[in-house]
Amino acid sequence: MPHTLTIVQWLLLAVAVQQVVFSTAWLAVARLAGLARQSAYYWAAFCGLGALSIALLALRGNVPQVLGYQLADVLLVISATAARRASELFFDRPGQLREHALIIGLAILGIGLTGTSVAMEEWRIAIVCLLIAWIAARGVWGVHASMAQEFGRPVTLLLHGPTLFIAATLLWRAFAVFTGNGQALDYREDGLLNELLTLTLLLVASFLSLIYGGMLMARLVRRLHDLALKDPLTGLLNRRAAQQLLEREWASYRHKDLPFCVLMIDIDHFKRINDEYGHAVGDRVLTGLATLLREGTRPSDHVARMGGEEFLVFLPQTELPSAQAAAERLRQHTAAWVLQPEELSITISIGVAQAAAEDGAFDDLLIRADRALYAAKSAGRNRVHLADPFVDEVTSLATA
Repeated sequence: MPHTLTIVQWLLLAVAVQQVVFSTAWLAVARLAGLARQSAYYWAAFCGLGALSIALLALRGNVPQVLGYQLADVLLVISATAARRASELFFDRPGQLREHALIIGLAILGIGLTGTSVAMEEWRIAIVCLLIAWIAARGVWGVHASMAQEFGRPVTLLLHGPTLFIAATLLWRAFAVFTGNGQALDYREDGLLNELLTLTLLLVASFLSLIYGGMLMARLVRRLHDLALKDPLTGLLNRRAAQQLLEREWASYRHKDLPFCVLMIDIDHFKRINDEYGHAVGDRVLTGLATLLREGTRPSDHVARMGGEEFLVFLPQTELPSAQAAAERLRQHTAAWVLQPEELSITISIGVAQAAAEDGAFDDLLIRADRALYAAKSAGRNRVHLADPFVDEVTSLATA
């Protein structure tokens, strides 16, 4: 005969409704956004299956026992597994699919064997606690390093600390059963403790989805920032980012009187490459040169693509002779490179300029580097040319 629902059961149903709302929202996110789509689907499954499990738990005594006991507990384990899979996908970690299947299989077997009898309820609780504690601990272990690297230790600890605490609590609960100290508490009964525990569940469920959403938003903002400041083909800084960086370096140079050089680099006869081999090969030449420039510069240097086949290298705290030597190494390194399978070799011309007191603005420095590049091309290409100390013209003369 159906029982009248207690306040705690109504609160549990409220948690279930909340999780349904979260699940629907994450399904919409997965459909509308390509970023972490598979992960969002699994997180929607975590919320949705968790909602169904909590609803069945709340309705024990009002639904068939196989649903209120066995199915509710199995769904709880599957829900936790979906959350772990979502975190694996979000951080591009290898999927432990066999382990996930084994955990779910053990849940179905163990919960099925314990049945719905009151005498076996403690053992069913112990099985669920052990499996979810294992899922939580393994999930934290699998993504902790990746999360700390991307979002920092504070955010990682903020999420993983409570998760490990929950895992430890579940282990303690299972251990109490094995030692004969376990006692099944009717969570459906009204009382301050049960009400507080249910409200805690409500807060934890909200906390997990908000943290996951925050990480997704932070990653999206970072992607948008990269799109705004990085060249999509080569991954180098784009012209806008290079302009901002040079302005900062210029301010530092003026304030601290530090040496600072730039290299203006252009691929020789690049139009001929596009005409003879096609733009796809031309793009591979650009990405190949970007890799060579990154490999041939110091960690403190910055490489940018200014547009087309023109690149710029920032050399902070560098005198002109050192910049000239660095440019020559880059030139030789590029000349020795061969694009496969076309067996295509390229050369580059480089203009080198050091910031000088006569430069009225950072644009003057770029103009002098640009003029040095033009001089290198005029002298036969595949060479390094040093800029004149100062020019008062403001027209760029570099050519393809």
